[in-house]
Amino acid sequence: MGTHNFAQDPHKMATRLNEKKAADLRPRAEGYEVRDEVVPGLVLRVGKKGTKVWDVVVQTGPKSRKRVRLGTFPSLSVKDARKAAETIKENSIGAGRAREVRTVGELFERYAAARAPQMRSWHDVQSVWHVWGEPRLARVRLSDLSIHHGLDLRDHVALHSSPLRAASVIRYLRPMFAWAADERIIDVNPWATLKAREKAPARERVLSPSEWQALWEAARREPYPFGPFLKVLMLSAQRLSNVAQMRWDELHGDLWIIPREKMKATRTAKAAAHEVPLSSALAALIAEQPRLGPYVFTTRGDRPISPGSRQKDRFTAAVNAAAAQANGRPLLPQEVLADWRFHDIRRTAATLMTGGGVSRFIVERVLGHADRGVTAIYDRNIYRTEKRAALEVLAATVDPSHPTSR
Repeated sequence: MGTHNFAQDPHKMATRLNEKKAADLRPRAEGYEVRDEVVPGLVLRVGKKGTKVWDVVVQTGPKSRKRVRLGTFPSLSVKDARKAAETIKENSIGAGRAREVRTVGELFERYAAARAPQMRSWHDVQSVWHVWGEPRLARVRLSDLSIHHGLDLRDHVALHSSPLRAASVIRYLRPMFAWAADERIIDVNPWATLKAREKAPARERVLSPSEWQALWEAARREPYPFGPFLKVLMLSAQRLSNVAQMRWDELHGDLWIIPREKMKATRTAKAAAHEVPLSSALAALIAEQPRLGPYVFTTRGDRPISPGSRQKDRFTAAVNAAAAQANGRPLLPQEVLADWRFHDIRRTAATLMTGGGVSRFIVERVLGHADRGVTAIYDRNIYRTEKRAALEVLAATVDPSHPTSR
């Protein structure tokens, strides 16, 4: 955030940056910088050793400005750097005064601006912050933050939820402080040695056919957006975050193309866009939804829904209430729908497809899992027809009149 003495290049003072132009910038005897013509104030600095750093210049007064470091290229892409720069500028205090990062809450805002566009798990990070981190950490000054705040948070979550939840909270929030140290926002990561402790065992829960059907009926009775969302989750077998954040511009006729940045991958650079050929039922269901903004499922129009435990509990209560009414008596313990999560739907959908005669190989393609076999290097087939047929099999599990169920 200090003053930088970079040589000015009259031929590269300003340009409309893109990924190729940024990648092609080469180091010189003296560092230099390139201004982006799309977002005023966004600058890419190229050091003598080739390091490329994003800065945004914001007004701090009528005649004064300050630089805010956003991250490095290519870790922070041109598109994401623009988003982060706009967020920093929008969050500036008063007429152009840049907001200093004083508290953990303000650090989270900076972290969100820089990392949210790149993280597939951002929905989970944001949820953990709002439920657990924000109430206990938001007002803590960064200069006062220590490992004891992390220990206190872990103990608090373990007491009011479970040790497993406490461990996941630490795993989701701890990287924020490592990032802050890397970006020189703080000198030392105070949570570097904080242990998460508990680790959840591999989950194997699969809904029974009666539970699957009862959950579908509960989704059918639930209004937009959460009822249709649950039905799409069941009919597509895709991840919770991808369905919840589905955009209209990801839909191309009877194809849903999930962008590569939303796909889970061990190595982010190897992630690829995932094509989901829609079954007839799934395509019709999506087409019925109102267009209230860029997201298919939204309550505000400008942001996607964030389904969590509250919505899950509402579906659970609806299923059990309907079952009790149908039986004319209170349910026995073994009859109650319990111990299920949204991700269990994906596992159940995969099980139903293989049970309906779909090969495991095609189910893996539907789920968007990477094919790590040697043959995958040579086999470039996208299996669109086979994946669509598999999702038609899945649609038949909730619609007895569906052709594939006959």
